[in-house]
This record gives sequence, C-alpha cells and structure tokens, in this order.
Amino acid sequence: MKTRKALSILLSAGMVLSLCSCGTSKTADANATAGTPTTSEAKTEEKAAVTKEAEKEEVAKPASISWWTHSGLNEEDYVKEWDAKYEEMTGVKLEHTQVSNNEYYELLEIAFASGTEPNVFDLSADTKLAYYASQGGIADLTDLVKESGIYDLVSPDIWESVSVEGRIYGIPAEMPSGAITYVRADWLKQLNMEVPKNYDEFLAMLRAFKNDIPECKVPLTVPGFKSSQNLPEFFWEATPDITYVDGKWVDGMAEENMAGAMQRLQDAYAEGLIDLEAVTNTTSACRDKWYAGEVGVFNYWAGKWGNTLQNRLQENFPDASLVGIDAIEETYYRYAGFNAYCISGRLSEEEVKQVFTYFLNFAFDGAEGQRLFYCGVDGCHCDVAADGTITYRNMRSNAENTFQSVWGTPWLAVVPFTEPDKVPQPEEMVTITLATLQKTGTYKPTMPVSQTYNMIVSDLIAIRDETIAQIVMGKVSVQDGLESYKKQAQSLGMEQALAEMNQ
Repeated sequence: MKTRKALSILLSAGMVLSLCSCGTSKTADANATAGTPTTSEAKTEEKAAVTKEAEKEEVAKPASISWWTHSGLNEEDYVKEWDAKYEEMTGVKLEHTQVSNNEYYELLEIAFASGTEPNVFDLSADTKLAYYASQGGIADLTDLVKESGIYDLVSPDIWESVSVEGRIYGIPAEMPSGAITYVRADWLKQLNMEVPKNYDEFLAMLRAFKNDIPECKVPLTVPGFKSSQNLPEFFWEATPDITYVDGKWVDGMAEENMAGAMQRLQDAYAEGLIDLEAVTNTTSACRDKWYAGEVGVFNYWAGKWGNTLQNRLQENFPDASLVGIDAIEETYYRYAGFNAYCISGRLSEEEVKQVFTYFLNFAFDGAEGQRLFYCGVDGCHCDVAADGTITYRNMRSNAENTFQSVWGTPWLAVVPFTEPDKVPQPEEMVTITLATLQKTGTYKPTMPVSQTYNMIVSDLIAIRDETIAQIVMGKVSVQDGLESYKKQAQSLGMEQALAEMNQ
C-alpha cells in the first residue's frame, strides 16, 4: 500500500529524539492473571468477533501492507514462512522488513523524512507515541479500536497508558515486562534468614551475604545507579526521570524525595553492599557475575528471564536456587513502557481503515490471527495437536531452545485468547515471577510533547547520570550534587520544558 496524504509537519532527525523514561501511573489490575488482563466476558468476546467480521465485509481488501519489525523472530527462524502464512490467511501481501533494533528509530526517522515509512510500525508508548501523534505521523485509531470491539477486551489502565490526550494511537503489542529483585534462596537458607519485608531487613540480608557467605563477592549487582526500576529498594517512591506527580509533570531529580534515595545509595555503596563496578557494569556483565555464583541479589526482568537466571546458575552450581521476592514495604516494582503498533498518519482515512482491518484487527482477534502472531506457523514455530492445543517447537537458530514467542508472547497478550488453554503455557518460574511483578507493578504513562525537552534531553540525561554517579560514589555530597544538577538543568531550559508538558 502506497502512502499518499502529506504530513502537516515532517518528522526530522533533529526533532524525534529518545525521551527518558517517565514516572508511574495506576497499578495493574490485581485481579488479572499474570501478564494477561481479564476484562471481558464471553458475551463481549462473541460480540467483538461478530463486529470484526462485519467490518471486514465492509472494508475493501488492500493489495499489500508494509510492516517493519526490529525484535521478535530472527530471520532464519521461518520469517518467510510466517509472511507467507499471513498472506494465505488474509489474502494480503505483506511487505515485511526487519531492521536492526539499535538503529530502528533512526531508520524510522529517515523513512518519514523521505516519505517511505511503512504502513505499520511500533513505537514506545512512554517516549515516542505523543511526539509522533503531535506531528501527524500516526493515525488516530480511537474510533476504529472501539468499533472493532478490541477496546472492551483490554484493561482501561492499559488504554490510559497508551493514550494521548484521551485518544488512542496504537495497540500494545503485548504486556510490558518489568523488573523484580532476585535473591539467592540457598544463601538465605544457609543463614537461616527469611525473605526481607522492609528496608532494614533488606540491608541486613546484604550485610549477611557480604560477611557470612564466603563465595559472595558482590552482595548486590546493578548496571549503573540511574534507574529506579533496577534499584527500587533504594529509590522507594523517587525516580530520576520526568514523572507525573499530583496532576503535573515534574523533574524527579528535583523532587524532595530524591535526596533520601541518593543518601541510601551512597551509604550502601560506601559500606560495600553494592557492586563497586556498578558505574561501568553492563547488564550482560551483571548476568555473568550472577551465573558465576558471585552475587546475592540482582534486580532483573520478570517472566522468561527468571527461568533463565535460575537455569544458568544451576548449570554451574546445581544446589543453588533463587527466589523473586515481593517488593519491600517502602517501594514497588516498575513496568517498562508499552510498545504499541501504530499506522502511518500519511495514509488516507480509507487506507487507515484497510490496514487496521486486515492487520491490527487480525493480529488482535483473540483467535486464529492472534495465534499466528503469538504462536507462529504449524510445523515451523509450533505443533498443533488434533484438539487444537499448541506447543512450541525448537528454534532453527538455536536448536537447544524452544520458541517462547513469535511477534508476541501468548501469556502476555493484551487481548485475551478465546481459547487460552490451547496456546503455549509458561513454565512455573515465568508464572511466579510475573505474578510477583504484578502485585505492585505500575505502568508508565505517555509523556506529553515538549519541543524544548526534545532539544535538551541528551545533555540533560548526561548531566543526570553523571550527578547520580558522583553522589553515590561519595565524590560529592547529596545536597551539593543535587543543587548542581538543578542549576544545570535550569540553564538548559528545564523550566520551559516542564511548562510545555503541563500546558
């Protein structure tokens, strides 16, 4: 499908910049199952299915739809077979382009500037969605989503997290991941200690690991100090990001609660409870230390990673075990931002409706279309039994491992499957860690647009990260460090940026 309608304002490389992650909004529905919202009744699902079929009959089928992906399947893992199956099932040719994840947003900017952007692509809801929407880069899907019946099948909290000024511009590919804190359960048992419930108990555990477990070289490892998601036990309610507090957007670094977070981190680092190499650590370096049995505590992704962290640890230490602990009393866990499927704003109204009907409505139908997106092609990604039960096959790119997702993960689907028992099921550790995350997990809201912030964000993040590192490592006092940051942020134009966000 060719793009026709001109943008009122072209997206330029200088304007579309990565924004830092923002604060938290409403807590996930405590009654939902791990990773999957349960907001629909059978009647709602039946009504939605009828609505979708009726809509397809009224909308002309496009000859082709272009789609970019930057995560999911490796090319050798039957991507061509998947594309062919999509065309067989929909009658629409899929012009599917896989691009590098590291270059995705840069390439998308270039495509928009040259008028060659795809019909369908995904955007980070908390950092990209509002900007693209403000520039006319993505289509308003509100009416289509509601008329299709998809709206009624998804938790209101999720729609709120991917909306811009009350309008829906994308559908989340799946539930976002989030980080929880993993602890060496065998070390707790060895010390006759319980899982910590509050900050004092958490520190006592780190001290015991450091002093009483000979093989413990690092009580707690982390890739840097800048993320409240990775250090919830020390940040508590604080966050160094732009965040939403009491009805307005604020700079988390300038909030009063940041001083307490920095002091806790500085004290723990000075005591040797936090990895002394934290500033230069990468996530892979932290994982390697965990696998080597040197680490007592590591905050990392819930879900599939919980299983991986345990299995890789036990390959080297068969008697070792881990536990994903509940958030301590003073804090909560944070979800990452949603990734939402969007449709190009250059398309005409009729073209948007065509792409929505034969791509998004198909991908989120809760039935055969959604099974293709999440479970893959029978005989390639999965095997379908006579009763319809689906199990994943081994990957072509890594024959020792089975698929755990295709373009989405079944147990993280935002639209419930009509036959949830038939799709691949998560392993026990996946279910347990997702449930742990969900108890206190909070979603990120969509950050509003600020042209000033877009221009200063790179410099601001550099100043923020350097300030936090200097404070935690004791090279500057908490008060002096935060005051220095505030002055530098103001000189860059932070006050104007926040004013634009709060208009």
